[in-house]
Amino acid sequence: MSASNLLIAATFTGFFGDALLQLLVAAGAGGPTGWGLDAYFKHQGRAEAMFTAAGMLAIFFSIYILAGFPRTWVYLALFGVVLDLIFRWGNIFPSLEGYYNALNYFWSAVWGIIPMVLPLLIVYMLGGGA
Repeated sequence: MSASNLLIAATFTGFFGDALLQLLVAAGAGGPTGWGLDAYFKHQGRAEAMFTAAGMLAIFFSIYILAGFPRTWVYLALFGVVLDLIFRWGNIFPSLEGYYNALNYFWSAVWGIIPMVLPLLIVYMLGGGA
């Protein structure tokens, strides 16, 4: 599997995944605060949040690939959990405080895993996983 295919899939996952999440929150998913993300989207701006998510996933996957970690579901999932913990404990994005207050460790880890394994799934589905 080529690193470039994985990076492209990660970037698109970040961009369109954030757009889909914004639509879900606007439709009322996640309760009145949209899992604490409504304030984040208002603070960042809707378009900026999409580009930020795309850039962050590209950076995360670049680090992952350059570190030489195996490109497997389990390792990517663990990387997602570690990143989630770093962002939660380090308060990297103070504007995400509502998100971390709305979700417990388990659900925040699940939402940290999804964007990490989705690009791998996309690459495999498009036939680039062999």
